[in-house]
Amino acid sequence: MGKASFFNELTGIRAIAAFMVFMHHYNYFTEPMVGSFMHNFINEFHIGVPIFFVLSGFLICYRYYDNIKLHDNRWTVQYIQNRVARIYPMYFLVTTGTFLLIILKFQQWPHSTMIYLANITFVKGFCDSLKFTGVGQGWTLTVEECFYFTAPVIFLLSRKIKLIVPFLVIFTVGVLLVLVFRNVDFYGFFCSFKFMFFFTFFGRCFEFFVGISLALLYKRSYENQKEGRCYRTVAGVLWIILCLSALVLVKGDEKYGTETPAGIFINNIILPIGVAILLLGLITEKSLLKRILSTRLLVLLGKSSYTFYLMHVGVMVLLTATITSNPLIGFIIANIISVALFKLIEEPSNNFIRKIDFYAGLSWLKKRMIPAHEGKE
Repeated sequence: MGKASFFNELTGIRAIAAFMVFMHHYNYFTEPMVGSFMHNFINEFHIGVPIFFVLSGFLICYRYYDNIKLHDNRWTVQYIQNRVARIYPMYFLVTTGTFLLIILKFQQWPHSTMIYLANITFVKGFCDSLKFTGVGQGWTLTVEECFYFTAPVIFLLSRKIKLIVPFLVIFTVGVLLVLVFRNVDFYGFFCSFKFMFFFTFFGRCFEFFVGISLALLYKRSYENQKEGRCYRTVAGVLWIILCLSALVLVKGDEKYGTETPAGIFINNIILPIGVAILLLGLITEKSLLKRILSTRLLVLLGKSSYTFYLMHVGVMVLLTATITSNPLIGFIIANIISVALFKLIEEPSNNFIRKIDFYAGLSWLKKRMIPAHEGKE
């Protein structure tokens, strides 16, 4: 089974996950149109985020597990450089652009400089009162970055101990942070268990560990096997549908199921297993869904899905106000803009940053600083 095919279907599903989040934010299927259950069902399409998290765990583990060299400073710098190149350029531009638009609209700086800095440094994702400032959905990138920086250590530990151990350590750290800071009035920093469970890496690390486990299983048992029938693919889709239905049923008077303890458990623990089953099916089985996700259009939309994910809220507001009130036309235009920005900014900046030899620069800086310190001594 070739890597090109492997990456194609998983790139395509990134587009589906991003579109689900879009539908969660813009649920045009009103109760009079589709009924109460279906309206609430689509409201729970925030589950595109768990799909991203499981997928990240899988892909990072698949790529790096066998070649971790934390003792090699060059490897460590290159790893951090690649992760920053993937996430940061578009995030910085979109976040800064969002704050500039706020300034232009209100003719003043409506947020403090500290809040802007909390956004561009990903710190906002640790604070309940800041998590939706700037680019609202950007809190998920704080979760992603936490995983990126802990992943090599998790992989090394998993060679000696069971994965459950680092999972429990990370989860316990989150619990301790809440116990220490929940009574400290500092922008809602780890202010509650509900916040920790839904908005931080410490509460959502199980999703990444499911992805890691899937990657190790795939490497060990499925990587060289021929494609089979689509049992896992169907089972994964059905599992996800059942989890969505369960979230609707447990929400009660809340807006979303994940605002209840049962909903958080379904979203953070039960759902990721179904996502993993679906991903395993996509990469090991022949199916219509796999063929659709591997088409050139879906792969392109998957590649630009990160930009779409970052921009879709603000872009749709602007489009609705200035160009069209038709949600389908707005959705298409938002995708065209995302593809254009991916081609013109995201992909070139990613490639440019990856090619810079930061290790050589740091080594040069270190050599320049050492003599200075020795001279003072």
